[in-house]
Amino acid sequence: MDGTLSLKEDLARTIRRMYKRGLVSGVGGNASARLRMKSQILITPAGYFKGGAVQGDLVRVSLEGEVITRGRPSSELPTHLVAYRNREDVNAVVHGHPPNAVELVSVGMKIPVMTPEHAVMIEKMEVVDFVVPGEDGAMAIATKLKRCDLVGIRNHGFFSMGKDLHEAASRLEVLEESSKIYLAGRLAGSVTGLSEAEQRRIREAYGRE
Repeated sequence: MDGTLSLKEDLARTIRRMYKRGLVSGVGGNASARLRMKSQILITPAGYFKGGAVQGDLVRVSLEGEVITRGRPSSELPTHLVAYRNREDVNAVVHGHPPNAVELVSVGMKIPVMTPEHAVMIEKMEVVDFVVPGEDGAMAIATKLKRCDLVGIRNHGFFSMGKDLHEAASRLEVLEESSKIYLAGRLAGSVTGLSEAEQRRIREAYGRE
């Protein structure tokens, strides 16, 4: 067994989880995972309802972009492929539209590190200006993703990478949580994120330094 069946289950479950959390919309957002053979990925299809994703919806694609099984892969396939080609450590990519995080980067604001989970899971994030999804989007973030695991696109969303689907999806959840806390804090009065020293101590405590 090459683990394809369990990976299909995990990928379909992950995109449904993102939909339930409001991190992707019914038609917006996508996710993929690298198969054990490393030369192929599974990716969510174009134009389908994310909240009802099942294993049979997923499309198998080679790292060269050849569609192997039936179905039409997400229009964001080029960006997913760029991530896998440039990062051998990346086994999953989740693209979401977390509304509060997108709001902050779209108006040019930096998202402070508000929680210990943020400090541990997102040590560095890059943001680029809006670009049309597809080949242009892939080119825009190609150099950025070599330096970090999370790349934001203003007025669009975020690409999160990880060693597996849980890590990639969790990064988006943690980012949106910090964004909500920060925005709520601004409404309540003043709010500050964790200092660099606090972040270092947290990462040391979690064995990340």
